[in-house]
Amino acid sequence: MPSRPSQPQPRPEASRAAILRAAIGEFAEQGEAGARTDAIARAAGVNKALIHYYFGTKDKLYGAVLDEIFRGVAGQFLEVLNGPGSAGERVLRYYLAHFDHLAGSNTFARLLGHEMLRARAGETTRIEQIVELCFGPLHAALCALLAEGMERGELRPLEPGPVLQSLTGTNVFYFISAPFSRVMTGRDPRDPAMLERQRAALLDSAATLLFSDPRQGRLLAGRILSRR
Repeated sequence: MPSRPSQPQPRPEASRAAILRAAIGEFAEQGEAGARTDAIARAAGVNKALIHYYFGTKDKLYGAVLDEIFRGVAGQFLEVLNGPGSAGERVLRYYLAHFDHLAGSNTFARLLGHEMLRARAGETTRIEQIVELCFGPLHAALCALLAEGMERGELRPLEPGPVLQSLTGTNVFYFISAPFSRVMTGRDPRDPAMLERQRAALLDSAATLLFSDPRQGRLLAGRILSRR
């Protein structure tokens, strides 16, 4: 009797990647405490034992999820900050990329939200890991870029910390206040037309705040928007 052809076996790297994708969704939805490895295994289509084989504990799997998301985000943004253009142009492009990332990805925001809730409750958090992976390198690069722009006279002398917090906070607040804005205005803040209006307002405000010549800054902001 001819032997039956064996079923193709999944490649180890494919199984690991499937587990990581499923874990990202589960941890973003439920947080570390609420996430269940059996749910991750079902979503990944693998045996639960493979989670322990590739990642060890649920705690280590969560660390791998944070590494995947926040190291990836930092890499994308650093590419903008280290790209072509003047210091002022790159700062404007960064804040536009930051806004667009928040508009398009709930995973990043949800993982951060879970960690913030744990911090408020006095629980152990992974905030240090997130800062090391993402926010620390980005803050250092942005401060260096602002210093470069100030030295060249393109940007006006400003204290970097408060400026970066203000611009970042503008983007974050737009999305966390969306339920209230929807009630007050009757419009969905995530509607494409509303997003486009906010993107234009963001760059106009940032250029006015940062540039030694606000008019030139706003013209540059308009050119950046028109190229997208």
